[in-house]
Amino acid sequence: MSTKGKRLIYIGPADGPFEKPLHEEGICTEAALPGAVLDYAGSSAGFELMDDAATVFGKPLLVADKDQMRSKSVDTAWTADENMVAIRPRSGDMLNVLVITGQALVRGTALTRSAATPGALVIAATDGTEEVLCLADEIVTTTTTQLVSVKVA
Repeated sequence: MSTKGKRLIYIGPADGPFEKPLHEEGICTEAALPGAVLDYAGSSAGFELMDDAATVFGKPLLVADKDQMRSKSVDTAWTADENMVAIRPRSGDMLNVLVITGQALVRGTALTRSAATPGALVIAATDGTEEVLCLADEIVTTTTTQLVSVKVA
């Protein structure tokens, strides 16, 4: 069951010129929970869980949205071979994204992709060796791989 207050993936901003997220549609090549960090699958095959190292720079941030067309929740995983919707957030957008277990976060904690847990974020090194994708927007210590409110860097 999702954490209280975590029923959406895209959470803002609610006004201004970019109040609606950019969406991309593709085939889900492997099961993915809403909030998972995605990558383009090879040969334009759709989306897969991001498993690149944090030291890989320049890949777009894609986040699995929930299946709103069929009234699915953030607890319902996309399954392989389903049409899937991903959010391509802009800098400053706020989302609920999966973060691996055991991360002690405060607002502003830098987060990057986790190669060890594909599809999730982990605390980033801030010395320039790892790409910072998001900043935590809540104070939480993750007890499982769970949705955490973040602001896109």
